[in-house]
Amino acid sequence: LELATRRVQVTVRILYVVLLSLTMAVLAACGSNGNGTEQAPTATPNAESAASGASAVSARGGVVRVINRDRGGSGEYRFDPAKLRFEVGQEVTFSLSGETEFHTFTVDELGIDVSMDVGETVEYTYTFDKAGTFKLTCIPHEALGMTGEIVVE
Repeated sequence: LELATRRVQVTVRILYVVLLSLTMAVLAACGSNGNGTEQAPTATPNAESAASGASAVSARGGVVRVINRDRGGSGEYRFDPAKLRFEVGQEVTFSLSGETEFHTFTVDELGIDVSMDVGETVEYTYTFDKAGTFKLTCIPHEALGMTGEIVVE
């Protein structure tokens, strides 16, 4: 019942964000950088995933930054990084942000369900207490392929 209620709340928030996004898109279409040309959106790369060169990111005593990418920002719906690896008993602080839309960082099997509004960064700390491979989803964009994986060893 709690999950159903949460999904209804997410749906309402999605409708709000869609309306806000449409308004912002119309305003952005009217904007320019002052010299008559349109400015391209910029995305901040995830230095941690880029520096590691690995397919999975793990945290050892630091914060794991996860960017929820979307069409209005980087052009596609995905988690950056999309694969995370931790150890049983490890406490991890996630710094979660979205580009230009409402997103969630949801792992149903672990009871993780964090949402972030446009432009918001949310910190969330979690201690991984069981091993396994867990599906990470963004509830409003799951059908568009926005999924990831958390591996706990």
